[in-house]
Amino acid sequence: MKKQLFYVLLFLGIFSINAQSDSGDFTIAPQLGLNLSNYASTENLNNKIRMSFNAGAIAEYYFSDRWSLRSGLLYDSKGTKVTQSGEDTIDKLNYLALPLHANWHFGSNRDWFLNFGPTLGFLLSAKADGPNGEIDIKDNVDASFDAGLGVGIGYKFEISDTTQLYVQYQGYGGFVNVIDDLDFSLTNTTSAFNLGIIIQP
Repeated sequence: MKKQLFYVLLFLGIFSINAQSDSGDFTIAPQLGLNLSNYASTENLNNKIRMSFNAGAIAEYYFSDRWSLRSGLLYDSKGTKVTQSGEDTIDKLNYLALPLHANWHFGSNRDWFLNFGPTLGFLLSAKADGPNGEIDIKDNVDASFDAGLGVGIGYKFEISDTTQLYVQYQGYGGFVNVIDDLDFSLTNTTSAFNLGIIIQP
């Protein structure tokens, strides 16, 4: 499935019109990424990283060749892995994420970019996959809405005169407690490694 999605992104990128971005330009970038998620807590939890994915599209409006506004919609998988008595339980929290980021393009050819700003998340599903199978835990998750700070850095490769491929590292730290009735805080954190293709309509 991931390989098929990559070929679709590559196909779309081949037909992009212009890879250069100046003031007033608008771009769309389908992307696919590997998520490494966990919970951050004030307690010392015995949690491990959950490996999952994100997929969606990022839209960008350029104010100049250095600055742009970056947003979009992403299916964003979060959660954690908990080991108790030698058995693993995986919390699978899946969100629709909406980043609202400023993006600074730098380097002699503006090939590097650094984005930062708030990210909003809307809980789509919450499941726990354990020794007895998968159960729905959405009713146990108090935070149907998540918000946090996203920071990312990436590099754009010019494939041809009309196409750019980018690779990116994106970090996220949540501000909202996943479960309110605990004696300690429990928030989402994610590190993502993304691949995308920039398209200018």
